[in-house]
Amino acid sequence: MAGRVKITVHLLSRGRSSQLTAALMSLRDNESGENDVRYVVACDVDDKATIGTLYNLQAKLPLGYRVGECPVSLDALHNRICRDVPGDVYACFIDDAICLSKDWDKPIAEAWRANPKGLWWWKSKGDDLTLAPITSHAWFEAAGERIFPEHFPFWWGDTWLSEVWVLATERNLAFVDAEFLDCPKKTGNMRELKFWHDFYLWLQPQRIAEAKAIAARLGFPAPTITGALAQIVGAPNPDFVKRIDQIEATQGDTSPPHAGYLECKARAQAMMAGAEPPAVPEIAIDDLLTPEVIAVLNKHFPGFDAPEPEPIRQAREVGRYLAENPAARILA
Repeated sequence: MAGRVKITVHLLSRGRSSQLTAALMSLRDNESGENDVRYVVACDVDDKATIGTLYNLQAKLPLGYRVGECPVSLDALHNRICRDVPGDVYACFIDDAICLSKDWDKPIAEAWRANPKGLWWWKSKGDDLTLAPITSHAWFEAAGERIFPEHFPFWWGDTWLSEVWVLATERNLAFVDAEFLDCPKKTGNMRELKFWHDFYLWLQPQRIAEAKAIAARLGFPAPTITGALAQIVGAPNPDFVKRIDQIEATQGDTSPPHAGYLECKARAQAMMAGAEPPAVPEIAIDDLLTPEVIAVLNKHFPGFDAPEPEPIRQAREVGRYLAENPAARILA
């Protein structure tokens, strides 16, 4: 599939004018010139510094921006600006990151040409936890013109998307040869982390249904080990649960919550009100890792053929954690 690939780079920003400028110019300066790269940023109407920065940057790169009230869901805003600026592929970026790769757009274009229905990820230098997706237009359409779910006020969209990809394809995450350095600051809207963690777990049946629907719309083979994979990739992470208070203390937003955040939380509470939390099956690892499941995992998830591969070790730890902490299974 020859020709120039249309790449839409989408970001959200608030109160980080200098970092936003560095992020955008690191991308622009490292473009190969072989593809049509366009940039789109969303910011808040009261953030005059960011609005002024974006206005001035339009002279230096093909940039559009959307100004609005503080959103109910940051992920919904990502989806909106991607609909505003459609492309062959949508590359999410972060306003406090720096692109490190010369000609970063070339591996993205090559990945899309090889699989126009694909989903990929940037590499994050020195940090495996910071995920930034690169989404084909075909996947975007199959997901209802969405990259992320619209349930959360911060963070959770990339985790959701990675889980849906694994469930839909029974493949591991694919990282392109394009790298950024994340320079994290406080996370806007990040508060009440335990509530949002539990809400995320509560919604796993929705992720499973979404994965099956996307796989069908894209003509992927029907998933065969959804139940096993859902228990592995969707189980609570014991280490994260233990560190929730620390994460919120060091990275959380200490400013008063705005109306959009409060509305987002009210929506989440309304969804759970009166509903029974979905059953969370015990992870019986000996039953989970059947020969059929192991064959798929060995083929597509490197490390499962090791004597005590990391994913299996983690699954055993999750099983022990849930057995020792039954309260962790009460998600609402």
